[in-house]
Amino acid sequence: MANRPSGGGGQGMTKVRFRTCLRNTIYDALRNRPGWTETESDSEFDFVWADVPWMREHFDGLRLEEQQRVNHFRNHYELTRKDLMVKNLKRMRKQLEREDKHAEALQYDFFPVTFILPSEYHMFVEDFKRFPDATWIAKPVGRAQGRGIFLFN
Repeated sequence: MANRPSGGGGQGMTKVRFRTCLRNTIYDALRNRPGWTETESDSEFDFVWADVPWMREHFDGLRLEEQQRVNHFRNHYELTRKDLMVKNLKRMRKQLEREDKHAEALQYDFFPVTFILPSEYHMFVEDFKRFPDATWIAKPVGRAQGRGIFLFN
């Protein structure tokens, strides 16, 4: 956040220019923070709480200054969707192995054995049979906040 001297009153008060297209609890929380003021500018801000359409429209042409912050970044779902995050982690591990960086590749063993169905169904069935007492977690693709998750064995 930018720490700029306030134009008067409150010694050391932080002034933050925020932007959001949302009109909900997010907007209320930002608007009610001491020293925070709303701006309509697409470039003169300190903090943007953006929705995905705003990011698609503005982010590629935006050059963020050191003090500017946004709550999303382009292709964020590659990390925030569990199936895509696992795909990327597996890809990185394989790339490191191909480059003979085996010690570094071993550091990518921190996530559980994961199968993306239906494309990896046959590999899943093999593991399912190999570990008959294991409990498995199923998480539907693109769901959030625990909706649709269930355990099975």
